[in-house]
Amino acid sequence: MPYSVIIAKPTKECNADCSYCSAPPDGAARWTLDGFKTVINRLKGNLAPRVQWIWHGGEPMLMGPEFFRACADYASSIGLNLEFAIQTNLLAYKSSRWKSVFDDIFEGRISTSYDPYKKYRTVKNNADTYDRMFWRAMADVINDGFRPLVIGVYDEGAADKAMVMYDRAAAHGSYGFDIRYNYAYPAGRASEAGMLIGSDTYGRMLVDLYDRWISELPSFNITPLDQMLSKVAGFKSILCPWTRKCGGKFLTIDPDGSVFNCSEFSDLGDPEHRFGNILEGTVQTQAQPIEVKHYTGADFVPALAASPASRAIIGRSRNVPPDCKTCRHFQECEGGCARDSVLFERGMGGKFAYCQSWKMVFDRLKESVLTGEADKVLLRLGIDPVAARYRVSESKRVA
Repeated sequence: MPYSVIIAKPTKECNADCSYCSAPPDGAARWTLDGFKTVINRLKGNLAPRVQWIWHGGEPMLMGPEFFRACADYASSIGLNLEFAIQTNLLAYKSSRWKSVFDDIFEGRISTSYDPYKKYRTVKNNADTYDRMFWRAMADVINDGFRPLVIGVYDEGAADKAMVMYDRAAAHGSYGFDIRYNYAYPAGRASEAGMLIGSDTYGRMLVDLYDRWISELPSFNITPLDQMLSKVAGFKSILCPWTRKCGGKFLTIDPDGSVFNCSEFSDLGDPEHRFGNILEGTVQTQAQPIEVKHYTGADFVPALAASPASRAIIGRSRNVPPDCKTCRHFQECEGGCARDSVLFERGMGGKFAYCQSWKMVFDRLKESVLTGEADKVLLRLGIDPVAARYRVSESKRVA
């Protein structure tokens, strides 16, 4: 089963101490180049022709630029076509050390994190310090010709600040950076917090952003709206949470070698969802009590794919709530994110926690496609508005 997305966490150490961090330091040692070679040698033969390899953390830039150069050189030397990318807080960015790596290794595939309400993200428990360091680094990154995706998480009290981030991006004119608006979720340091933003609040926030985005048509894109609009137009997605078929295609590897389906399941840290350990060559056959089986040869990765946790994720493509299958938005939503169903104690086949949010947004998107309001943004996304209208009309007729 060829994997097409690998999320690699070489360390969970960080130069920030954000209070809601979903992946706080876990005490595991950082990867070495030899550790990377062990991982990649075991994966070889089980990867798609093109693989998105996303460096994640913790803060991956703490590994230093030479680590990423050495990893890229080794992957190339054994004939692997890996599209390296990085999710980083950017705080350690200095042009003299990092520009060439961002250019040559990541080829501009960079995402970062910032919240305009300065509540959670801190350095030495100080939000102003994080704010100052982030925007200094961001200015250098933009001046060096990059346009990173900026991811923010929003809780119930911060939804009214969503437009602040839009304004920040718009202020850069044609160099405006893309933005992703995520719902804050209870994992890591916030694992006992419960739902942090209501479905109606999150849905209204996205609809308000969409109305402004299609009216002003700025240079930047807004996720999840761009991805959701593509789904409305009939395009497939491998991005969460708009696919129920991530099982067997995604792998996340923690600093200690533990393997999960995605970064979000890794953040939960529940042994029930662990496939095994790629550094140790073990596959988990039972979670409570934990039982593992050791492998030394080419059958290791297929055994990971056949582990109970992997099979449960793959089964999510069929195991969705019955009312999802009759929903007017099922073809676009696909039942939502399995991780979130588990996170909010609804089980692997349970209802997606932000179902109501998606219904609100998909209703608005489809309306805008039918009326022609979305034509300009559809064209910019490379989508034929006439074809999109036909697809929405047909889906309404069939429903």
